Amino acid sequence: MSDPTNRPYVPPGSTAPEPGSALAEAVEQAREHAIRVLSDGFAYDALTEDEFEWRLGQLSLANSPAEVKALIADLPTPSTTTGTPSYSAAPARNEERIRGVMSEVRREGSWRLPQRLVVSAVMSNVRLDLRQAVIPPGCAIEVRAIMANVTILVPPGLPVDFDVSPIMGSARNDSTRVPPAFGAPLVHVRGRAFMAEVRVRMREMRYQR
Repeated sequence: MSDPTNRPYVPPGSTAPEPGSALAEAVEQAREHAIRVLSDGFAYDALTEDEFEWRLGQLSLANSPAEVKALIADLPTPSTTTGTPSYSAAPARNEERIRGVMSEVRREGSWRLPQRLVVSAVMSNVRLDLRQAVIPPGCAIEVRAIMANVTILVPPGLPVDFDVSPIMGSARNDSTRVPPAFGAPLVHVRGRAFMAEVRVRMREMRYQR
């Protein structure tokens, strides 16, 4: 949990606006903008998970545009390019990052899994297909999912050590249906899913024709 003294000042709570009023519409528009700012801040490491969750909770209690603005005053405004996922395509790296913000990201075919892959998904669909990937022993996939779907496809027999904590979401590992194959590398999948689904699905190998 981040230090409360470092959190933005939020004006004292006010009375909730009348539903359907001009003030209520203004607050709703401000909240939508604030969610984008907070999502970008989390995806690009300007906010920790605890800080993101705290501000999101405070956002639901804000009753005026000024209260909403106070929660994001210290964060950069979303750029016009945040809808495009960015990640390094360089092979054999010790660490790579995949970021999806309001977008769809796919990594499939023949590719090399790094020793540590950090996946940040905010209001996105992320699909990682490991069936033809080169997998180093003991590699780790760290997932941070916010209102997103993250699917990891694995071939039968690939062991997955799964430790994902869902918060108002779901986390499931289907790879345990088949015993681990001899000599198969172990993949660690860990992280958190906030109002999101993170799932490891087992699928037969797909071969190129």
